[in-house]
Amino acid sequence: MNSRFFFIGGTVLTLFGLLSGHWLMLPIAFFVAFSGMILADREQLSEMDAHTAAMLLAVPGRPPLLPLDHFTGRELLFYRAGCPVYRQLLSQGRCWELVGEQGKVEDESGCIRVYPGYLYRRVQR
Repeated sequence: MNSRFFFIGGTVLTLFGLLSGHWLMLPIAFFVAFSGMILADREQLSEMDAHTAAMLLAVPGRPPLLPLDHFTGRELLFYRAGCPVYRQLLSQGRCWELVGEQGKVEDESGCIRVYPGYLYRRVQR
């Protein structure tokens, strides 16, 4: 069974419950649909390649992947995965300098990871 089975089953049960007036069937239909959503999440995670999973999923002992929204960038270098990659990032009076792409440079302590998978080191002023 895959997630489509549960989504179609939940839809059929919902329509049958609404049209026939069997209101007690609706919680069962919602349970089936939620089971389908859980199964769909598992299917998407299993289809994800290792590099994408490493970028998007939190790994213990590794800094989390931060969104670029909290930073102001300086010196645009290029775009990667539709997001700009800057030489320096500024946030709350702190400056972070690009070290390199995750996996191609050694992870150092005190570095942050920024989407789409680049390491930045804090610059002391």
